[in-house]
Amino acid sequence: MRRAEAMAGKILLVDDDRFILNPLARILGLQGYHCTMAVTASEAWQALEKEPFDLMLLDIGLPDMDGVSLCRRVRSKYRLPIMMLTAREATSDKIVGLEVGADDYIIKPFDPQEVLARIRAHLRRTQEYSTAIAQEKNVLKIGDLIIDFDARDAYRDGTALHLTTREFELLEVLAKNQGRALSRDYLFERIWGYDAELGIKTLVVSMRRLRCKVEIDTENPRYLLTVRGYGYKFAASGEV
Repeated sequence: MRRAEAMAGKILLVDDDRFILNPLARILGLQGYHCTMAVTASEAWQALEKEPFDLMLLDIGLPDMDGVSLCRRVRSKYRLPIMMLTAREATSDKIVGLEVGADDYIIKPFDPQEVLARIRAHLRRTQEYSTAIAQEKNVLKIGDLIIDFDARDAYRDGTALHLTTREFELLEVLAKNQGRALSRDYLFERIWGYDAELGIKTLVVSMRRLRCKVEIDTENPRYLLTVRGYGYKFAASGEV
């Protein structure tokens, strides 16, 4: 099997059985998926807090918390497809998992090709749904970030960022010039005008605050990029 040229998505694999985890990660990796592995619910939650994922495969039996409880907790904060892995075949177990937010159920032992097909189907539906929403509304979607120009707010991984007026105006100007470097002077004049009591430092402080809301890692921003010695730009689609 040849490695895909581009990553097809980021998947969080949660299972305390490495005899299942490692081969599955290897198979998915050969298909272009970037996999992060966790053997406990605590590790899985830490991974979710650190970076966004496109899908999670979650074992129902974990040493520190059962998968159903973790699924419920994840659903309270994050929006991503969740596929439950379990050795249980009881219908009641499946119903409980689905009721707390799981999107699919896979019984062990399973065929890796079936898992791969289901992952592709869930990611395809998620992408189609996100695209449809973006087409219906005045929004820009790039990576895990959605900017809603009508609501004057942005959402990362489905969670509202609650931007202030100035923060949104700064994001809006940059986003509507996606991929284009804008000077500090231009940005300051567009947003604050010619207020003599303010200066470029105001822009720098506002950008820092905006990054704290938009970026997962402010030291390594994905969207709000600095153009050294000149200004800032909003990352083009291919840069994210």
